[in-house]
Amino acid sequence: MKPLDLTNRWIMVTGASSGLGRELARVLARDHGSNLVVVARRRDRLDELASELENNHGVSVRAVTADLAQIDQVDRAFAEATQETPLYGAILNAGMTHFGKWDELGWEEYERMHALNVTSVVRMTTKLLPYLEQRREQGGVMLVSSMAGVVPTPYQTAYSATKAFLVHYGCGLHHEMWPRGVSVTTFVPGGIRTEMTEGAAFNDLRSWLMPAERCAREAVRAFRDREYVFSPGFVYRWGSAVTRLLPQRFFISRVAEQYRRSLERSRG
Repeated sequence: MKPLDLTNRWIMVTGASSGLGRELARVLARDHGSNLVVVARRRDRLDELASELENNHGVSVRAVTADLAQIDQVDRAFAEATQETPLYGAILNAGMTHFGKWDELGWEEYERMHALNVTSVVRMTTKLLPYLEQRREQGGVMLVSSMAGVVPTPYQTAYSATKAFLVHYGCGLHHEMWPRGVSVTTFVPGGIRTEMTEGAAFNDLRSWLMPAERCAREAVRAFRDREYVFSPGFVYRWGSAVTRLLPQRFFISRVAEQYRRSLERSRG
């Protein structure tokens, strides 16, 4: 398949009210002239983003308010996104994390994280992929996972496990859907400077974090080029290669030590 032609096409972006999702929407509108369906919980932020993109870049933007941790709202978001706009592709970015000791994560918080990071993605792709295949335009989907889904990450243990599911799920779908004319790309960024990483617990790790705008530019390029699995930034691609050379237990123990130190310093 040829690269995705994003100009004047309708692309859905979930988790678009802040962080990487908001920057993905900006890059798609500014650099590619894409029309957008932006999905998130916070209507005021979506409306603000829609106004910004329409005024600055002359694209059309539709805002869909939904809490994707609730399965009925995933279904409604898909229905609203496809009701008036012929979707050509989607970037499923919505997600949440937990940074701390595993037993500090409450059960309700874990259930919400799993529902948002895993269940909503499976539900949405279950609806999107047949839709895109039937349109016969060779569209595409990108799942936003994480390097924590490639390498087990202590002190983000449950989050890391949810993102590992997305890596396996996205890679499997890539092979199944390619012969059927729809590309599935899995994006695996490292740490990003977003609202999720603003807390004091990340202070010692902040030098690792990639600016969200730069990460978004690389993500959209990977989406357009129908990459299989893509990690942005030389440092993270180098780190991914190194983890395959070093004994995994040794590498993860170094990560655990750095994360533990950052948490302890943030708590005094």
